[in-house]
Amino acid sequence: MLPVNSNTAVQGCSPVSSNCVIWQGPNITCLSLCTGDSISSVVYKLAVEVCQLKTDAGLTDLDLSALLQVCQATPEPVRTLSAVLTLLIDKIVCLNDIVEGLPSGGGSSYTEPTLNLPLCLQYINGQGQTVTSLIHNQFTLTLATKLCAIDTLVNSHTGQITSIDNRVTVLESATGTVIPTVIPNCLLTPGTAVNINVLLDELEAQYCNLRTVLGSNNALSVAIAQQCSGLGSTQALSAAGTVSSLPGWNNTVSNVAQSFQNLWVVLCDMRQAIYDIKDCCGQTDCSQFLLGFTGATNNDRTAVTVFFSGGATVIPSGFTNCTAQGSKITISDLSGHSYVAYVDLLTAASDVDGITYTVSGSNLNPAQNYTITVEGCITKNGNVCSKTVNYIVSAPCPIITSVTATLQ
Repeated sequence: MLPVNSNTAVQGCSPVSSNCVIWQGPNITCLSLCTGDSISSVVYKLAVEVCQLKTDAGLTDLDLSALLQVCQATPEPVRTLSAVLTLLIDKIVCLNDIVEGLPSGGGSSYTEPTLNLPLCLQYINGQGQTVTSLIHNQFTLTLATKLCAIDTLVNSHTGQITSIDNRVTVLESATGTVIPTVIPNCLLTPGTAVNINVLLDELEAQYCNLRTVLGSNNALSVAIAQQCSGLGSTQALSAAGTVSSLPGWNNTVSNVAQSFQNLWVVLCDMRQAIYDIKDCCGQTDCSQFLLGFTGATNNDRTAVTVFFSGGATVIPSGFTNCTAQGSKITISDLSGHSYVAYVDLLTAASDVDGITYTVSGSNLNPAQNYTITVEGCITKNGNVCSKTVNYIVSAPCPIITSVTATLQ
């Protein structure tokens, strides 16, 4: 290229194109210049780098507003590199003077800021007060302590998860299932180990049997509800006061055991009352009632006489026959034939001649033993005494009137 106007012509120099001048210096890698490049190329590359540097180092868009208010307010300087660097140095020196002027360790003139604790870090102190804020160093310590606790908990959970994961892996890798065994105490063969599923089946069967005997839960509840309404507030029979005052009484019945207990309390109360009545009004003693007799037949065994006298039969004072007919008397043979009649024991006990019964029309076999059965029954004041006694009248031996013999 040839310049239109060049100062070289004034100085008597012969114009030469820059394209014809060769760069003989070393290679400059950062500028991509190589030995042998034309001066035109060298100058162009240098100009590009200078323009880029000017753009990158430009201070036109630099915001200095925040820096101007630091330490001491300062007017905005001219936006040159030298002026901006001077401003930075002045601010650093000012801040350094302030820091060096602070008392060592905080001093009495320094107060740490108080920071509010988030809800999850608030706690109750030794005086029972809720701590909602702390000074800076205590706040930091609390955070560190909490972080350590969380770290410990996370490590613990990690270990547990790992352990569970390992156990699950073992279970998933298992090729078969081993049914555990147990030793029953009262089912199947007590003391002998059986598979738990076998014991469970037996336990269910026993439970079903027990439920069948005792009834369902609903049936038991219905039975409990059958207790007389207001029974606890009624008068007791054997003692002063109400039934609820008797020992063992449950005012509120909610299960079968309590209901059964109340049943026994009432039963014992009734029994004691009945005993008191008997003791008060005269007790009937059946042990004094004696029933005994003998029997005999006539020669052809068509009549049977029964003797109750002679102390064999004793009727205590005040007793009467249970029925107007008296006590039942049955005369039977070994073939199943029988004769039935009734006897007044009160009269028969003192009749020395005995009571005679004609049995000729009863189909009794006179050649067989007769069994006399008396079902004695007497009563007094509503109390009944019953006794049954048997007596056998043997059949007579046959009488041999003649013997016929033949001699040979």
